[in-house]
Amino acid sequence: MAALPVEWVLLIYYGPSAHRATYGRLGGTKYTKDYIQLSRTSEFMDALATYFPVDKSGVGSTQLTLKWWPTGSAPGALVFQSADRPHLKWETTLGAPNAWKMSLNPSDATAETIPGNPSHLDEAAAENELALLKENGIGQPYLLAIKVSNEPNTLHLRAYLENPNKDYAWADVGLLPKEIQALVAKTSQSSALAWSEFQSGGVAPTQKLEEALSKLVASNDLAFEINTLGVGVVRRLVEYLKNPARGLFFDPSRNHDAWTQAVAVPKKVATNAEGILEMLSAWLAATLLGDAAAETAEVSAEEVTLFREQIKQKNYEVPDVHTTVKTRGSAQKAFAEAVKANYGSRCAITGIKNKSFLVAAHIVPWSIDQTIRLDPSNGICLSLLVDRAFEYGHLQIDDDLTIRIDWDRVGDDDALISILLPYEGKKIQAPKVGKPKLDYLQRRRALVTSF
Repeated sequence: MAALPVEWVLLIYYGPSAHRATYGRLGGTKYTKDYIQLSRTSEFMDALATYFPVDKSGVGSTQLTLKWWPTGSAPGALVFQSADRPHLKWETTLGAPNAWKMSLNPSDATAETIPGNPSHLDEAAAENELALLKENGIGQPYLLAIKVSNEPNTLHLRAYLENPNKDYAWADVGLLPKEIQALVAKTSQSSALAWSEFQSGGVAPTQKLEEALSKLVASNDLAFEINTLGVGVVRRLVEYLKNPARGLFFDPSRNHDAWTQAVAVPKKVATNAEGILEMLSAWLAATLLGDAAAETAEVSAEEVTLFREQIKQKNYEVPDVHTTVKTRGSAQKAFAEAVKANYGSRCAITGIKNKSFLVAAHIVPWSIDQTIRLDPSNGICLSLLVDRAFEYGHLQIDDDLTIRIDWDRVGDDDALISILLPYEGKKIQAPKVGKPKLDYLQRRRALVTSF
């Protein structure tokens, strides 16, 4: 899962009150709560109203989903008006969320963080578990509830330890961003709550994205460097430069190392952002242009001639570094001439001969392998509708050239079923020369299963 922009964080000092609430409901008078008390200040209530669809002046509660790593979840609620202060509640019968409970053997591979025996049935023994935390050098625990954007009525829960011994360094408060560490500094046993809003957004920073930006900053040949990044990274860079990350991000699929702080776009990139974005977008447009669209793209007569000569010499490579939309169109024209000639200018599946309805379809897509872009044996002459079905995996071709229809992809479209059904189990018309290579067909089928 990708890191998500953080909107709001609640931090709770794990003192007697939090311990008693999360430990469990025992006989007596101290261990009776199934909630964490919240602030009743107008500022705090206004923040809740901002991030959760509530009527702060009304009576009642807002239902929540409480989530924790790796896949745990449970129902909860924000209770705004009750005999007690506003509070964050969990389902009584289920007990406190695992992320906030004690465990005999917590680790970074478990939902639980706070060490302790959670099975006592009397208050004195449960109270002693809190005292043992400091005696055993575990450190001071803190409970976190994180609200991320685009997840209404959901809170992600974690726990961290301040000044733990080396055995619990995996949960050290030092792993938190400085903004959250500042909340830690604000809390104490007598002032147990701290919270903050965050103006986060944009495309989340990732290690690959940061590495790509570093390459662009260090490069003296941006066109060449863009070529080395790959389609996925270039697409992400385009999204990032249009909407750079800002603020704090949280990845629910990670445990204590879930946080990322957005950094400023490198100065060299920011200064030339418009030009770099234009280069990235142009490269992406050329690389991802489909075969049918490429056959209608503008061409360079000079490039077409060069590509025809490459095909004669069995040099099938068209490097990305040299690719523009015009180059893509020129390469497709030379490629299509060779492929259509191999198939007698006839669709290998339907038999259609009208040139306006024919396209030279790459078996291994243009965007996947620049070394075989001009190879006629990497092409099949298809009619437009069949080309579309082949492109999206509705129609697939086996090693012996038998046609298979993926009926799950086709679905209940009766018109499409009626068009494709006659070709199920039949073989494509073999070309005069340049029969599709088995390796290309196998790579195509492998790609289809991945989307």
